[in-house]
Amino acid sequence: MGKPTGQMQQETQETLDEYNELYDWEYNEMCEFIENYGETEFLTYYETYHRLCEDYGQNLIDEFAEHFDVDTVEHFEDMYQGQYDRGGAEFAEQLAIDCGMVSTGISWVEIDWEKSWDNLSYDYTEIGNGYIFCDNY
Repeated sequence: MGKPTGQMQQETQETLDEYNELYDWEYNEMCEFIENYGETEFLTYYETYHRLCEDYGQNLIDEFAEHFDVDTVEHFEDMYQGQYDRGGAEFAEQLAIDCGMVSTGISWVEIDWEKSWDNLSYDYTEIGNGYIFCDNY
């Protein structure tokens, strides 16, 4: 997808140099982004991508970009619902509690949170290790 640096558009090369000089961002990391996603995406989304990598970790942002496409990174924070150790089932439980649908003090009621997650999975996506995202942003 990407081109070796000698074949990049002048605007891309200038932006690489600017980011490296102004922000001290790693040249190789930016070139890797270009190789993975392309020059247009670099010029459009790299600043957001880089900030999100610093705030949330590159592995999560890369998984997100792979699943939803890199042009969706600008919506990451609107879509991100959090990380849950038990994944979607735990998210379904917490959502029901937050909405006042379930009291945490009732110990004799049993709810199938996996099936509840199945119902929610039409509007939410789980990627990686329990990271939940809303599909409607």
